[in-house]
Amino acid sequence: MKFLLRLLLFVSVIGSFIIHGCSKEKFLDGEEFKPNFSVDTVWFDTLFTTLGSTTKRLKVFNPFKGRMSINTVRLAQGNASPFRLNVDGLPGNSFQNIEIGAEDSIYIFVEVTIDPNNDNLAFLVEDDLIFETKGVTQSVKLVAYGQNAVFYRADIFPTNGLPPYSVIPCNTTWTNEKPIVIIGYAVVDSDCKLTIEAGTRVHLYNNSGLWVFQNGELEVNGTLEDSVYFQGVRKESYYQNVAGQWDRIWINQGSNNNKINYAVIKNGFIGLQCENVESFGPGNQLGKLTLTNTKIYNFSGLGMFLKDYTVDAGNLLMYDCKDYLIGIVRGGNYRFRHATLANYWSSDIRQNPAIYFTNSSNTPSESSKPLTQCYFGNSIIYGNIQNGKEIGFDRDAAVGFDFKFENSLIRVDPDFDTTDPNQFVGILKNEDPKFVSTFDRNYKLTSSSPAINFGSANITNAAVAFPLDITGFNRLQDAAPDAGCFEFKP
Repeated sequence: MKFLLRLLLFVSVIGSFIIHGCSKEKFLDGEEFKPNFSVDTVWFDTLFTTLGSTTKRLKVFNPFKGRMSINTVRLAQGNASPFRLNVDGLPGNSFQNIEIGAEDSIYIFVEVTIDPNNDNLAFLVEDDLIFETKGVTQSVKLVAYGQNAVFYRADIFPTNGLPPYSVIPCNTTWTNEKPIVIIGYAVVDSDCKLTIEAGTRVHLYNNSGLWVFQNGELEVNGTLEDSVYFQGVRKESYYQNVAGQWDRIWINQGSNNNKINYAVIKNGFIGLQCENVESFGPGNQLGKLTLTNTKIYNFSGLGMFLKDYTVDAGNLLMYDCKDYLIGIVRGGNYRFRHATLANYWSSDIRQNPAIYFTNSSNTPSESSKPLTQCYFGNSIIYGNIQNGKEIGFDRDAAVGFDFKFENSLIRVDPDFDTTDPNQFVGILKNEDPKFVSTFDRNYKLTSSSPAINFGSANITNAAVAFPLDITGFNRLQDAAPDAGCFEFKP
């Protein structure tokens, strides 16, 4: 009997040890215990030409010495998402309590099915894969090509501060057969040329740009009937007037043959950045851009940022930029004729004038350069800045500084001195140009505009001549041309 009791007690102790010794391992607890991911963006980089479906995988790591439970894994768009998930063999768009062993990992398979020929689709179809772990939310972006297009995606990732980029094949021509989509920067390399034909649509992803490197060349051949467009990738109506969707067009030194004619450049951070970058080397030449019949608008930074460059522009419409329509630093040579520069940015209060120019540098390591010419003729410079100062400049007396406004309507401080005939000729100061509607972004002239017949035919006819306005209407058929890019039509 005593032996039996001892045996039962022994079995009870052993059973208790087994039960407690084999109890389930506790999960990690605390906000610091969160998973890592193999990538921050899952790209579906197959170029779809028919109804397309493809699958990618994401690896999710638990780097800790303890078991992890992810409370929720889900698609941000839920049932509306074009993406689908598979976790542990189970399909769906939302999962709970996903376990990962200590210092282990799991795969999540992501699939997308899209019709690239559906014109209602964006060029890039996006969603977010959401992970919620102990109150901490993380996300991995899902991006798929949604429509037939020619894609340039960054495959070079510099470590010297330059942006990720891909290189466009030398002497490429883009046509309107398919849209062009740029992810990262697309580079026109040294001694190469990019030609963009009429009607081409160039769509740039977030933080992306077109980069014409030293000694490269850009030629944009839009027409009155068929402009070339540079804009973001989102096609929904909500994004038609959203600034900051892409980065910039960046043109470096080395070519005097850069030309942009009949282009629409909109909704980015900087429209055109033309500059001599000394660290890239001297280049063949300083660099020049001829810019004609072009509209640049709705930028969260500047419409044009010019630095130690040459720009000859005419029939130019620029409006609605947060900082400057035109910002010029470190000198250069610039001529603007028949330009309408109207800054009525309304997303917040503007702090900077519509145009600003200086011969000094915005970088302490760079010296000042002569501003050999900064000329505005037959133009309108106006806006809604509260202090009325739509023209600003700063001078380094050690180097040349030459500017002139001629037969132009300008808005400046009432005390701004415009009596120097070397700098101001035939100026109309602080008179409302009476645009059709600044609210609707219609900067044509009404019949009562003081800009009508205020221009000079000599300025219009100076090489290169602009007898037609930006819409193709003859500006030389009445008493005098109007100031700005639009000739009034009775």
